[in-house]
Amino acid sequence: MDASNAKRKIFWKIFAAAAVLAAALFMCAFSAGRMPRGCMVDGVDVSGMTEAEACAKVSRALQEDAASRELIVEIGEREYVFRAPELYYRSDLLKVLKKARRAGNYSLEKELTLTDLDGTLRGICDEFYSKSRDARLKFTAEWEEPFVFTGEKKGTYADGARLKEDVLAALKAGGGRVHAKVAEETPRKTLDKIKESCVKLSDFSTRYAQGCNRADNIALAAKKINGKILEKGEVFSFNETVGARTEANGFKSAPVIQDGAFVAGTGGGVCQVSTTLYNAALLSGMGIVEQHPHSLAVGYVEPSFDAMVSGTGCDLKFRNDTEGRVYILAKASGGNLCVRVYGHKTDVTYVRKSVVVETIAPPEPEIREGDSECVLRAEKQGLRSEGYLIRRVAGKTVKTVRLRKDRYAPIQGIIQKIPQNLEPENSSDVLHLVVKCGKIPCENHVV
Repeated sequence: MDASNAKRKIFWKIFAAAAVLAAALFMCAFSAGRMPRGCMVDGVDVSGMTEAEACAKVSRALQEDAASRELIVEIGEREYVFRAPELYYRSDLLKVLKKARRAGNYSLEKELTLTDLDGTLRGICDEFYSKSRDARLKFTAEWEEPFVFTGEKKGTYADGARLKEDVLAALKAGGGRVHAKVAEETPRKTLDKIKESCVKLSDFSTRYAQGCNRADNIALAAKKINGKILEKGEVFSFNETVGARTEANGFKSAPVIQDGAFVAGTGGGVCQVSTTLYNAALLSGMGIVEQHPHSLAVGYVEPSFDAMVSGTGCDLKFRNDTEGRVYILAKASGGNLCVRVYGHKTDVTYVRKSVVVETIAPPEPEIREGDSECVLRAEKQGLRSEGYLIRRVAGKTVKTVRLRKDRYAPIQGIIQKIPQNLEPENSSDVLHLVVKCGKIPCENHVV
């Protein structure tokens, strides 16, 4: 081969290489930013497309797929249905498009998603939630029906955490139906429990004469006590509750005990109310803080179970030592004074016991002169006594406590007689020889 032929062959080789290089450069410049031929993304052909075009096409395919999906959430009798656009796909499409530079089928990591998943599910749960309501009682302080009850109501709620787990599982599977787990919220206070907090703990009654100022005073004091509520540990004061025994407060004049004798005083009869309340308090488990005996025995209660009160420092006080709140009813009607105490149910009961230790003879009666013979004041024995409280559990005696020891003074009688040197007028008339006598029963002149 001569030199000229050799040069020609070298030229054409260089020219061919340059042409191939130019073509390659031209093709690269022409296809820059486009998907290669034969490129599929999640089954969608994106050959020759720009990333934006490919992204739009694949996104439309995902939207069409989401439009065919459905998520149904059932909770109780309610049903919530979710479809596109609330349902949509979240995927790594942009990331895949960046890597798709060769022919082939590129798969997406995608998941069906519900818009504002947490907020939507929270709204469903909140809409379904029904708050429980405790049973309630109203203390009316009415004797025949002291309490009015309102029953409890159970609440309902959905298990939010469990619901979210189930919804995410359904979305991962492409949709479907989810049944929310429903639970009941039990009220803290049921009707049965409420009723156990207001059972009758004690009931104590005394009798009184009707149609007098004393009866009016008893009725007024009972009315002031009726409806009183004591919280656990709270101390009751009779004087604070009833108030001063004055005419301005509605109290009238009636016999009271003063310095060992019965005299007229405003508020006579109130001590029978304090005594009746005292005994009801004992029988209901109250802790007695303060009580005072009368100087004379009274006729409406056994010895060592009276409770004298006055406006000069003598009060009846007791503390609520039960397991909960107590409610007090007091009623004076038809000559019967009754106090009832309601509170928390217990198997403990109490019994009172009065023991007369000694009787004290009254002194010789006082003799007064008059124009007739009669008893101005009946004599009455005094006595020494003790009061006991017997504690029983389930009907069995477990403890006997001596509460107090008392001494009640005797009452000296007063007798009126005709002077011996005074001869009866018209002594021959037998009718004028009849002695007229009067007697004031002690029972009608106590407080």
